[in-house]
Amino acid sequence: MEQSGAAEASDESLIQDAQSPAGNAAVDQDAGESGVDENAQEELVEKLRREREARAQALTLEIVGDLPFAEVKPPENVLFVCKLNPVTEDEDLDLIFSRFGKIISCEVIRDKRTGDSLQYAFIEFEDQKACEQAYFKMQGVLIDDHRIHVDFSQSAFRHLADSDKLKA
Repeated sequence: MEQSGAAEASDESLIQDAQSPAGNAAVDQDAGESGVDENAQEELVEKLRREREARAQALTLEIVGDLPFAEVKPPENVLFVCKLNPVTEDEDLDLIFSRFGKIISCEVIRDKRTGDSLQYAFIEFEDQKACEQAYFKMQGVLIDDHRIHVDFSQSAFRHLADSDKLKA
């Protein structure tokens, strides 16, 4: 918690420096020389604010146990596919998405108790380029009479679980 306060204090000092008269004078002097104007300063302040907010949200997820550490990033070769038909199986998606490249894993997520499909899946490609192609080409495609939604996975959980298994 103290680290978060220190990070916020340093961010606030950066913003205050950018907004202080001395900071403005330095920016104004540079503006005449390099073409930087007040809009650039406002963009810098906004960028710092967004970065601070993102760090705070990541730290919150770390504290509640959703992330093992705040700086984790989701893998770039995994797609999240939702709005699936309950009858759609792993093999169906593997067959459909394999035209874009080699698939490492394809899993329709199921209810632990009943085994019924929760109507979404994760598809991991060997190559990031294949993942991007599938993302652009498969959005809104009909599979088993359902128009699917495709996005890049925002979850780092499985990726981290796999890396923990490799370390063990």
